[in-house]
Amino acid sequence: MYAATGRRSIPPEKLLRALLLQVLYTVRSERMLMEQLEYNLLFRWFVGLNLDEPVWVPTVFSKNRERLLDGDIAERFFGGVLQQAREADLLSE
Repeated sequence: MYAATGRRSIPPEKLLRALLLQVLYTVRSERMLMEQLEYNLLFRWFVGLNLDEPVWVPTVFSKNRERLLDGDIAERFFGGVLQQAREADLLSE
């Protein structure tokens, strides 16, 4: 999951949390998501960023998102979410 060269990679768990925020709060772009992470304390807390920790560059975020979605981690994560929803009988046909 981590790049061997270039900028530091974003930890997968933080990336998944940020993507969840983007979907749940209907943030239209990754650039806007990074802007929200700059000043929204709820977003920073949920993602796991400290107050003094810098927010990622949108292009780095996009590159890491692609790497995450190409791997099986995102699929396993959302499969687990789907399984919990099935067990709680929250899905319809």
